[in-house]
Amino acid sequence: MCARARLPRPPARGGVAEEMLLRGPRDPLQAVRRRSQELKQQVSAVNVRRCLTLAQRRRPRCTPGGRDGGRVESTLQVSVLVAFASGVLLGWQANRLRRRYLDWRKRRLQDKLATTQKKLDLA
Repeated sequence: MCARARLPRPPARGGVAEEMLLRGPRDPLQAVRRRSQELKQQVSAVNVRRCLTLAQRRRPRCTPGGRDGGRVESTLQVSVLVAFASGVLLGWQANRLRRRYLDWRKRRLQDKLATTQKKLDLA
């Protein structure tokens, strides 16, 4: 055995471990539940203070504020339409290029096959 004696580790202050030591081993989950309730109350109080303002001062986040609401919405619709149209055009052109490549490869392989057959017939 080691000659050095181990000292007991001091419990964390204000935490669940200290509360469990003070209460005893009757219900170990009770301290955890109480601590989580305290934390929920603290977080909810902070969120209420930080996020909520008076209803008259608060502006809805999803609708644009001011007079340009219609212009912003129409600009958004136009940009979505342009993006869709460009996607359709790019897809169409990509498919045309793919078909041309596949036709060229088919012709090339057929020509190679014809030349190989000719060589076999001559041999």
